[in-house]
Amino acid sequence: MSDRTQVPDQWERGFVETNGIELHYCRTDGSGPTFVVSHGFTDDGYCRLDLARELGDEFDVVLYDARGHGRSDAPDEAYGAPDRATDLLGLLDALAIEDPILFGHSMGADTVAEAAARRTERPRAVVLEDPVWPVEGVNDVIDDGPGDDGEGGPGDGEDGPGDDIEAQVAAWQDASVEELLEADTMFRDLAERGQPDLARRVAEARRRLRPEIARVFETDLVDPTERYGDVEAPTLIVKADADEPEREREREIAAYLQDGQIVHVDDAGHCVFWDERERATEELRAFITTV
Repeated sequence: MSDRTQVPDQWERGFVETNGIELHYCRTDGSGPTFVVSHGFTDDGYCRLDLARELGDEFDVVLYDARGHGRSDAPDEAYGAPDRATDLLGLLDALAIEDPILFGHSMGADTVAEAAARRTERPRAVVLEDPVWPVEGVNDVIDDGPGDDGEGGPGDGEDGPGDDIEAQVAAWQDASVEELLEADTMFRDLAERGQPDLARRVAEARRRLRPEIARVFETDLVDPTERYGDVEAPTLIVKADADEPEREREREIAAYLQDGQIVHVDDAGHCVFWDERERATEELRAFITTV
């Protein structure tokens, strides 16, 4: 097994108690500004090790597992963006993190946006990787279900997405990592694109999921037309490729931000930093050097 699937020994790892639960995190302890990563649905913090390695010399990167994911607790109750934002803000408090850059992907972007809107003074900047917006004209993922969003969740079933997800999580837990790598085309695609270590980390993350993650679908996503106007921090939205009418609609949504910009990355799917890593990282670096 490659060492690049593992957290470097010198990085800090541990748990914090926040919002009545324990969250697991790892931290590069770099000397620069703190860069906190909130992962997407069915992933965990370790799925972003490549990004942490990329930025670790210049930033103090914190990767944490959302509730129900990775090594964090999994309360058996509905939880939406407000709960996840409270988890994140509590993590910042517990680790005495001031003035962070908050980065979130998909579900994590939902978390970060809510946290930044609620505590406007807290982040120095915000980066949202392909946030899922419950508004007309964008994000076919909302209609197609989480199975088509690049994060590996199942689609809607007759009993609703939560029932399908619990069954899918059970199936993932029953399979070995090698069986998951062989069965899923996404993992094969990642390996063919030179990212076998990432494929393994994502497969391992699936096996660590708890069925309680289905509770996230019992509440609504953040509506950007109602919430983005409260975000004061400079914000970059890194969006997946889309046709021009959808891009224009997404630019209209980004305009709700007080200090925002949006970049569409050609040929990228929902997991922009996995699909087009160099281009996405270039946009990220250009943005964070200005904040």
